[in-house]
Amino acid sequence: MKKLLLLTAMWMVVSAAASQTNVVVKYSVGNNYGKEMTLVASPEKSLYYNAMSQYVDSCESTPEGKAKLHEIQMKAWRVVQPDGTVTYDGRKLGLAPEKSITLYIEKSNAEGHLTVYDHIAGGSYRYAEPMDEIVWQIEEDSVKKILGFDCIMAVSDYHGRRWTAWFAPDIPISDGPWKLRGLPGMILQADGGNGFTVDATEVGSTSVAVPPVYSTDTYERCSRLKILADHEYYENNLESILLAQGVKINGDGSPANFPKYDRQKSAWETDY
Repeated sequence: MKKLLLLTAMWMVVSAAASQTNVVVKYSVGNNYGKEMTLVASPEKSLYYNAMSQYVDSCESTPEGKAKLHEIQMKAWRVVQPDGTVTYDGRKLGLAPEKSITLYIEKSNAEGHLTVYDHIAGGSYRYAEPMDEIVWQIEEDSVKKILGFDCIMAVSDYHGRRWTAWFAPDIPISDGPWKLRGLPGMILQADGGNGFTVDATEVGSTSVAVPPVYSTDTYERCSRLKILADHEYYENNLESILLAQGVKINGDGSPANFPKYDRQKSAWETDY
């Protein structure tokens, strides 16, 4: 029965690619995300995002949605004290929808570029870059199964990291997690070293369109190099930035001594 279900799932994915419906892949992401990301992909375009954050953004895009989201959050955080007074417990934040990962990556084969949307250092930014940058070396003899799919290994140096990826030719959409794409099949697993890993946990299909990025006009246009450099500056100067805003890290005013930002351990891209 388990084998039959697996074969049925694989048939649905292959059929989806052939009939122009969309493929959905859920990924477990390591390192500084540590959360689940979703890729919804068609042969023409895709979106890589965190589902909960996208739900919150969809609510916040309309006055009605904002009001509904606020109602849900207040109910989840509400605490009735023994004397009948009502308080709100910040420790219960995880019980209501909230944005934990603000990254969106939108790929467009028609336009030949991908667009990154993110919220960094107190601002919302976006930038575009061409999609023809990744040069893969495919290792035809290196094959393994991932979620029942035969996957082939490929290696590439991309944005400062050496990526080892495993792609499934039976899912004939040239896409994958994060910015990775350009192989003859869907990338289901990738490792860029130092804990930067992405592993598919579920593969399926949907007739729903590739989701939008909401409120794109609120994102300031920026270059890739600037946004990465600004993020590093923010991390390395966080204490002085907070102090300038009147925020004390320690109650006694002593230095917090945050660790210095290490690109190799903290940044998905190190070539800036």
